[in-house]
Amino acid sequence: MDIATIVGHLAFGLIAFSYLVKDIMYLRILSIVASLFGMFFNYTVPVEPMWLPIGWNGLFVLVNLYHISVLLYEKRPINMDDKNTELYETLFKELTPVEYLKISKAAQWQHYEPGDVVIRQLHLVPDLILIYNGTIDVKVDNNKVAELRDGQFVGEMSFLTEKSATATCVVKHATECLVWKQKEFKELLKRNPSLYFTIQSLLSAQVSNNLVSSSKK
Repeated sequence: MDIATIVGHLAFGLIAFSYLVKDIMYLRILSIVASLFGMFFNYTVPVEPMWLPIGWNGLFVLVNLYHISVLLYEKRPINMDDKNTELYETLFKELTPVEYLKISKAAQWQHYEPGDVVIRQLHLVPDLILIYNGTIDVKVDNNKVAELRDGQFVGEMSFLTEKSATATCVVKHATECLVWKQKEFKELLKRNPSLYFTIQSLLSAQVSNNLVSSSKK
């Protein structure tokens, strides 16, 4: 078996192997190597070079190089303050630093005092709130049904369903939160599908945990 034939088998073998790779960076690297082998094969084996597959493989190489550069850019280290570093490492570690920077810049830090009502039952909810430090009581028909603490969202059900609040949320202790305007935040997420699925998973997980907790009471 000559070298050109081996290269041809390697090209198709790498393409097949890339389907087993879950890491997007490694997948793109394998695709580039496979395309390069394919270009070599189509240039050397036929009587005359097959420029059509060579050209398409060259295009695939360029596209994958572009996406690799984007991935490297998004994974670059970013300087964050202590609060954002803590949130990123505890709640948003599935995001790249750049992705977290996008959502944190879309939010505002707000302080609430005991007795402040952040959400009213049966009213529309304009904000999605993430508790950084503090405690918020959840009340249904003026009866306390739950207590939200650090790292939990307020208004997540309304954010997911786009319906009015099913409970009133009242600040119990002085609380610091990261607050997103629902409309603007949803527009940002729609432009960034990976962000959308990560945030949706976080919110859905909290909704599920709340339902489990309620069923045990």
